[in-house]
Amino acid sequence: MRNLVIILSIVFAISGTIPLKAQNGKQLTKRELKKLEKKKKKEAQEKAEYEDFLKIKKLVDDTTFVFVADRLYGARGRTFNLNPSLNFLIVNKKEGSYQFSFHGISGWNGLGGATFNGDITKYEVKYGKNFKKPSYISMIFRPRGVGGLPYINITFYGSKAIMDLTLDNGTRIRLDGEIKPIGEADILKGHSVFE
Repeated sequence: MRNLVIILSIVFAISGTIPLKAQNGKQLTKRELKKLEKKKKKEAQEKAEYEDFLKIKKLVDDTTFVFVADRLYGARGRTFNLNPSLNFLIVNKKEGSYQFSFHGISGWNGLGGATFNGDITKYEVKYGKNFKKPSYISMIFRPRGVGGLPYINITFYGSKAIMDLTLDNGTRIRLDGEIKPIGEADILKGHSVFE
């Protein structure tokens, strides 16, 4: 019995080192093996990207998501890193909350910035031809207790997204981040003094 186990283990060890054979019976070269491995890796990555797109599409269609920002694009190409827990836009059906906050600055919301609660209107979505192409969300955010109507455009590729916020006076703010489900986003919402 012991000899049988030894023989079987040797057979399995040797069979694992034998190169793969193509369907026509020829052995694959190292180059062909590498090409095949690369193709499988690419297919797995595309499948993961497609599943990510479907998850985000469901959130966007249900109008229940959070855009968390981790980078702000300033004037003349400057970028500023942000804390995603403090800089976000919540879209929950017809209502929304927008919060911005900076470290080291005291603000109206108790977290170094401002929090605006309001209503979402003119919510429109346009999807790309396939999951590899960008998709677009446009909406108007009407903050309660404050004048002005920020126009919000979000361009997203899977969960990665860029939000352009344009104010009535023409000021444009661009934020880089990602779209997440409301329950999965690690956010800290401050107090809104404008309601």
